[in-house]
Order: sequence, then C-alpha cells, then structure tokens
Amino acid sequence: MSYMDNQDKPLYIVPNNMYGVRTRVEKNVQQCEPMIIKKYGSADEFLKDVSYGGDLYSRLNNSIVFRGLQSGTYELIPSVLRGKIKFTELDGSEYVEPEDSDIKLAESEETQRFKEYYDLRTFFELSDENSLRLPDVERIRKYLLSYEDLGSTRRLTDEWIPYDLHELAALAQHYGLKTRLLDWTTSIDTAIYFAVHEEPVLKEEEKSCEDVKYVVIWMLDTSIAYKIQNLKFIRPPYYGNPNLAAQRGLFSCWIEPGFNLSSNVISEAEHMNIMSVPVNRTPLDKRIKEELRGESVDKTYMWKLMIPIEGRKKLYDYLNRKGINAASLFPGYGGVVKCLQEARAF
Repeated sequence: MSYMDNQDKPLYIVPNNMYGVRTRVEKNVQQCEPMIIKKYGSADEFLKDVSYGGDLYSRLNNSIVFRGLQSGTYELIPSVLRGKIKFTELDGSEYVEPEDSDIKLAESEETQRFKEYYDLRTFFELSDENSLRLPDVERIRKYLLSYEDLGSTRRLTDEWIPYDLHELAALAQHYGLKTRLLDWTTSIDTAIYFAVHEEPVLKEEEKSCEDVKYVVIWMLDTSIAYKIQNLKFIRPPYYGNPNLAAQRGLFSCWIEPGFNLSSNVISEAEHMNIMSVPVNRTPLDKRIKEELRGESVDKTYMWKLMIPIEGRKKLYDYLNRKGINAASLFPGYGGVVKCLQEARAF
C-alpha cells in the first residue's frame, strides 16, 4: 500500500511494533531518463517488445498515448507551425510571392496567433451557415456580424489556445484545418497504421539523413501534464465524429501565455513589444526535454520507437490480421476505397 505526500515522494506504510502500529517510511526513488530512444533491428523485434511479455508491454497503460510518423525525419511540430506564410495586413490576408521567391515564415507570435484565430473563426462561421454541428463559442458567435473580436484585447491577453476554443480547434484539426494541436491516439495499433500506411513525402535534404531509414512510433505518458502545466491534452466528444471515435483520437497542445497589457487601449510601445515576441517552433519532445532539464524524475515519460522502414509491409499485414485498416479507421465508403488502394500498393 502506498500514497503520496505533498512533496510527491512515494511513501510506504509498514508494520512498526508488536501492537500493529504502522508508520510512514520514505523509499528511495530510482531516477530515470525522462525520454528514451529505442532503435529496433526489425519489425518483429518491435512487435515482440510491445506484445505480452515484452519489455514495453507493461508500459501500455491507460495514461499512454501514441503518434505514428512515416519517417524518422518528421518532427513533433503542430501543422500550423510547419507551413510558410506571410501576411500583408492583420486581417489575415496573404499574398503569393513569385515562384522563384521563398515565402517567409510568420515571425511574430501575434501575427501567427491572429491567423490561427481568423481561420478558426471562419471555420465556425461557414460550418454554422451550413447547419453543421458545432461547439457553441460565445466569443465568436457574439461578434459574427461586427468582427469586433478580431481587435479585442481579450484575444491578446488570453492564453493561446484558450480553453473555450479547444473543442472547436480539435474538430477543425480533425477535418484538415491547421492548428496548434498535435494528433495522438490511445491505440498503439492506430499509431502503427499511420506510420506505415503510405510512404513518406521527403524534402531533398532529408533523403540523405540516417533517420529516413525508420518509421517512428512516439509514446507519451499523459501524466506529464502534472509536471508541465503548459502541456494540455484535449479529447473532444466522439459523438458525431465517427473517424475520431474509430481512431480513438485526442490532441495535445502547448499553451502559450497571453500578452500583458496595461489597459484596453494598446499603446504604441506595447504594440511594438507584442510584435517582437517570436513564434516558438520547437518540436514537442525538445520542449519537454528543456522543461524537465535538471529535474529528478522517477519514471520515463516519453519514448521514440524507431522501426526499420523495410518492416512497413510486415506491420501492415500484422494490422490487417487484427482487422485494423483504412476501412475500420475511416468508417464509410471512402475508407473502404482507401483500404483497397493501400492493399494494392503493398
């Protein structure tokens, strides 16, 4: 029998004397690496490790979530922070540069945040106009005709993404809108499917990288949210979203703090300070590593499991034998056709 005291130290109750009085005795905590990288020699070796009796099998509890990536070169960066965009005005408009000119990354956190809010707002408005089910977001609905929310100081002072937009962002992300959220699943089989179902699309500079020889399954212990307050996990309602339900999906979000303002009227100096805050595009694993730097942890929170890319077909066949494929993960006619196409490709 064990419990935790206020200092989060494991304590154990043990017999103390002939009368059966028991006292609390502190147990030494074995320190662990917060993140582990495991490279497997084959798909069989990986499957053995995560199957009954394997070293990682006991780790696969209800607090663990998974993410499958088609290449070891892919990073844990939210989709909206990967793309290159530039804005001419703070109304969210973009311009297209000449084909021989690079499109720059948005450098300001406020510019990037405005674009994300504008997209979520537009997603809400168009979905509502077409009678689609939505979470009701007062901050958007209240100003649908006036657009006052776009210039509101509340939008600046709130953390990003604010709690009342979590469900809307999760819904939009699942249907393809780029947001700050990262997709995860509570099913390791679903993560394996997304890691192997198609070949990776690689940049030229990635093709010579050693990590291109692997597909990756990330494992993350959601209890890490107790240690890192900025890291939140969002599981939106599955009702009305059969794909998300079939995939047992959820999302993580690194919450960025709001901007400090002295009043509802922004001074020129405050505006300059806000616009000078850069966008943080650090991958999630590196942010976690930096956050826990120097801390003593008594368990591992994150694993990067690297499987040779030659094992893709074996892993795909393994899933098929369990009835896990595009038809089961994307319920509907489209998933059936996708399943047929993938089977032919393999």
